[in-house]
Amino acid sequence: MAKILVACAAADGHVNPFLPVITHLVNRGHEIVWLCGRAYRTKIEASGAKFLGLPEEFDPKGMALYDFKPELKKLKGIAQIKFYIKTWCYDMAQPTLKIIEDLSIHFEPDLYISDPMVYGPYLRAEQLNKPCINLHVIPLSIFSKDHGPFGTGIGPVKSAMGRLRVRFLNFLVNEILFRDLRKQGNAVLKDLGLKTEKNIFNDFLERTTTVFATTVPGLDYPRSDMPKNVKYLGPILPEAKSDFVEPEWWHELQDERKVILVNQGTIATDISELIIPTVQALKDENVLLIAVPVKGEIADLPKNVKVAEFIPFGNVLPYVDVMVTNAGFGATHMALAHGIPMVSSGGSEDKMEVSAMVAHAGCGINLKKLRPSPKKIKAAVKLVLEDSNYRKNAELLQAEIKSYNPLTLVTEEIEKLT
Repeated sequence: MAKILVACAAADGHVNPFLPVITHLVNRGHEIVWLCGRAYRTKIEASGAKFLGLPEEFDPKGMALYDFKPELKKLKGIAQIKFYIKTWCYDMAQPTLKIIEDLSIHFEPDLYISDPMVYGPYLRAEQLNKPCINLHVIPLSIFSKDHGPFGTGIGPVKSAMGRLRVRFLNFLVNEILFRDLRKQGNAVLKDLGLKTEKNIFNDFLERTTTVFATTVPGLDYPRSDMPKNVKYLGPILPEAKSDFVEPEWWHELQDERKVILVNQGTIATDISELIIPTVQALKDENVLLIAVPVKGEIADLPKNVKVAEFIPFGNVLPYVDVMVTNAGFGATHMALAHGIPMVSSGGSEDKMEVSAMVAHAGCGINLKKLRPSPKKIKAAVKLVLEDSNYRKNAELLQAEIKSYNPLTLVTEEIEKLT
């Protein structure tokens, strides 16, 4: 069996999709060392992998990301994406590579697997001419002539004018806005004796053996210039928790009211952005509104609103009619795996892209605001409930998601490469 080095960012949205894959590979007899944040050590060791810590200065160690890096709170869209790439991709690259090189004294991998944020494994694989897999647990960050640059939320274009606009934006992002980052990244590559990059996103993806997109084609943007090494894996989804203790109001999920779930996510957790306005929007409606994650910060809670700090989505989603979401990549796929249409409102990290994909696929409404008004939310929820096309398109994606078996596809690829 193979020796595999795995790495991913210290965030729930990155670690959680990796866990079923790594557990499955360990059960098949592969020996795995997993490089990640220290807050995830227990989960990683429970999977059967050996834990290895990320460089200390880049490890939040359980802190909320916006507290660990307060600068992120002031940044949105492409500016925020630049900060992520600079800090965790390029600044962390060589310290991570040093950890991997030191590990090789005791453990020399046959194959490397990493998410899009931890570059060290890709650099080591290229140095040694060994296979590497990019488990892409965010939307595909690809420059294409068919849609806007990653972080703009501009979906597919068809007109000549639209293509001209996309061509200009691609130039603007790669040659001007990201020029300093490309220079930094190429300095790292030159130091290591590796080929430099002309395109900050595509060149990185194309130097990877296999890129597994953890989505389905029906939700993603169509691209006539898709890199040949990209393969669709389908989303890696959690199962319902058998040990979940249902709250006392759980029986209300089965009454005649429509159930609306509003989800703020795990990184951008300010409930004033989406949860509070959704509560205000639906407090007088004949619906049951469930808000997560909420730690009890809402005073004078309306009778039709239930809050929880955590509810396993696999347990609650079978009851949900519409999800109002800040467009986390994982949460969006969980909803679609149950055929649930959405009202999406993303303005940070990759959420503008996910919101645009939801609108493009016709499975929900993109409000295009970080803090939508209660009036806009109310109107969008009402429209999604009344127009059956949103539900039908979500159910089409549900069927497409069911047609993929991520664990089988990953296993086949790894065992072919090793």
